Amino acid sequence: MNYKTIYNTHILALVLFAVITVLYCYPILNGEKISQSDYMQFLGMSKEIVDFRAETGTEALWTNSMFGGMPAYQISVYYSNNILVYIDKVLQLYLPRPIGIIFLYFLGFYIFMLSLKINPRISILGALAFGMSSYFFIILEAGHNTKAHAISYIAPSLASMIYCFSNKNDNKWMYLITFSFAFLCLGLHLRANHLQITYYLLFILFFFWVNYLINALQHKTISQFIKKTLIFFVAGVMAIAINIGNIWSTYEYSDYTIRGNSELTNTEGKSQSGLNKEYATAWSYGKLETFNMLFPNLLGGSSHTTLTEKSNTYEALRKNGISKKDSQNFIQSVPLYFGPQSFTSGPVYIGSIVWLLFVIALFTLKKRIKWILLTLTLFSIILAWGKYFNFITDIFLNYFPLYNKFRTVSMILVIAQFSIPVLAILGFNEFLKSPMSSSKKRKIILYSFCILMSISAFFVLFKNILFEFSSLSDSQFPPWFINALILDRIDLFNSDIYRSVFFIFLSSLTIYLLINKNNSNQPMFIYILSLLVLFDMWFVNKRYLNANDFELKSKIEAPFKLQDFDKIIQRDTTIYRVYNLNERLDQGARTSYFHHSLGGYHGAKLGKYQEVIDMHISKGNMHVINMLNTKYFIVPDQNRQPIVQKNNEALGNAWVVDSIILVKNANQSISALNEFNPANTVIIESKYDKYLQSFTPNTNYKIQLVEYQPNRLVYNVNAELSCLAVFSEIFYPKGWVAYIDGVQVDSFPVNYILRGLFIPSGSKEIIFEFKPKSFFVSAKISFFSSCLLIITLITSFIRLFFYKR
Repeated sequence: MNYKTIYNTHILALVLFAVITVLYCYPILNGEKISQSDYMQFLGMSKEIVDFRAETGTEALWTNSMFGGMPAYQISVYYSNNILVYIDKVLQLYLPRPIGIIFLYFLGFYIFMLSLKINPRISILGALAFGMSSYFFIILEAGHNTKAHAISYIAPSLASMIYCFSNKNDNKWMYLITFSFAFLCLGLHLRANHLQITYYLLFILFFFWVNYLINALQHKTISQFIKKTLIFFVAGVMAIAINIGNIWSTYEYSDYTIRGNSELTNTEGKSQSGLNKEYATAWSYGKLETFNMLFPNLLGGSSHTTLTEKSNTYEALRKNGISKKDSQNFIQSVPLYFGPQSFTSGPVYIGSIVWLLFVIALFTLKKRIKWILLTLTLFSIILAWGKYFNFITDIFLNYFPLYNKFRTVSMILVIAQFSIPVLAILGFNEFLKSPMSSSKKRKIILYSFCILMSISAFFVLFKNILFEFSSLSDSQFPPWFINALILDRIDLFNSDIYRSVFFIFLSSLTIYLLINKNNSNQPMFIYILSLLVLFDMWFVNKRYLNANDFELKSKIEAPFKLQDFDKIIQRDTTIYRVYNLNERLDQGARTSYFHHSLGGYHGAKLGKYQEVIDMHISKGNMHVINMLNTKYFIVPDQNRQPIVQKNNEALGNAWVVDSIILVKNANQSISALNEFNPANTVIIESKYDKYLQSFTPNTNYKIQLVEYQPNRLVYNVNAELSCLAVFSEIFYPKGWVAYIDGVQVDSFPVNYILRGLFIPSGSKEIIFEFKPKSFFVSAKISFFSSCLLIITLITSFIRLFFYKR
């Protein structure tokens, strides 16, 4: 290809990616957005933070609307000094979030293909093969935007490593250019702020780094290898520096979350570190479920599949007296999934055509990278099996750094979703360039076709031996309904296998014709193959993200309607908490949207608070509920409609105690919550007894919260004697600072999760402010890093532009 053709192909690729993105999400043209369940929860959990930002123009960094109070780092915090915020918007074509991420899927993988020196036309094929993977659209429908965002930058991040290590020009300017590109790509990935995906990216980078190390040893170029490793490493350090606000705050916070180290110990004196195995492996991918990557509806597809009126389920509903309207409504969300997971939004379908190219690559590609990518694929699949492959899972959970900090082990399949299309496209590119005879190429096509046909035939012939087509959740339905479900599952099972066979046949025929035509016709057949990939993936993805998932932006931005019981509670203008007994404490953010809630919705809540939920709040311990200033309950009435009950025993925002229970450790502290009266007694661990040297009982006092902001609490205190006050606020040591009449003093944890403070006699003003060092120092670091990125990018651009002059 000449330079003009290459340039035109690049333009074609960008236009094509943009058009596909907009056409797939065409409701955005009418001002609509994706209605995402997790985004609704985000709006609930972030309401107080967003309102504070709108009113003051500053970041709250803390919210009291969820779980009694928690840092806002993993909810909604803006880091304005990061130039990558604006670069990312440009790369997404300023498309509404999260639609622009789809464009990034394509663009990132296209850049990666070019870094491997793949023909631009085949690179377009690769970008479509990767970018249309069903999982990437399913997570957008669910609202996992940060995950999708981080995935979109996996490919360009690896591309930056390839450009760095493949650069044979030992020139300081080329080193600067590769450094700038790596700095940019790694920085954009880290800005997406999904550390679990970043963790998986590190596996990919490590495998490729080992490949370059082996090459360096073979060619005796270790000095260059070390130099390039340092360049890439420094670029990674700068990528961390420019995103230091996110990373530092998350790292600091993680130690205190359910993913950190618990202060509680078991009978052997050991504490829990990270997530327990049951929680971490709850979403493990079944071994046979892995074949969903080839046949999307192999195990029923989704836990809420849409059926037609021709389905067995619809007919069964009508025959058993269910009205037409109710039957039509029910088939909009049918639990057809019968795999081992408790529920799923859809399969990880990679594409039947991609698998054909993958098998062709196994026959064709002779380079070491084949084994790197194949190892990555198997590594990803085996770890995704989780509790269904305990031997490997236990090794990683117990011994591999940070692995036990993450849940949903099946998420590691993103590595296979990357490595499989990479190997497929590399092999296909090699297949077309290879000097091997046409007859040998035809044999490879035939062998690949037969392998996939054999797998298809195996599942069709032995399906009744392999599967029972029933799930544990079926027991809630009557037998006649279960029988209809099973018939629909079998129909979907068969139809999707035949569907994959159809696309495998068409693509095999296309490749067969391609190798039998002259080179002038090759682009046409590559574009036909690209079109087949697009059709294959498009209609599967539309099962999970389609026009029905879009709603008007105005409706989405107001996800919860103010009800009468909310209005009753909001008449009280004091600061208090609400306990909604109509929803699980950890499964909904609706209450947080309108009130300060005991519960909420977050995957990284404070660990000590979760322990109190498990051991006390969920069991109705009113001592704990009262000390958390729970002034209102939302409970169901006789008709299961929510009503309000006021709790007159709530202890308020702060109070003074006249006795102390001194305990030895965290175990005794949390256990003592069962047997104390928080109104006059406080539980303190012995390691904090230095704060109690001047303690005297005091019953003559007045303490009142006079000013409230999420990150600033002001109290007026009037006490004749010095006293020990308990504040109904969650203790978090990394950022909350206490002042008495302007002088900084130490607060300390009491009652396991609350704050305590020793107050001298007299009239005092007490201020609690949340000023985490991680946020304010990192803002300066991010600013200087942004300046460095701008300088290196501009310098690199100028050098590239004038490079040949």
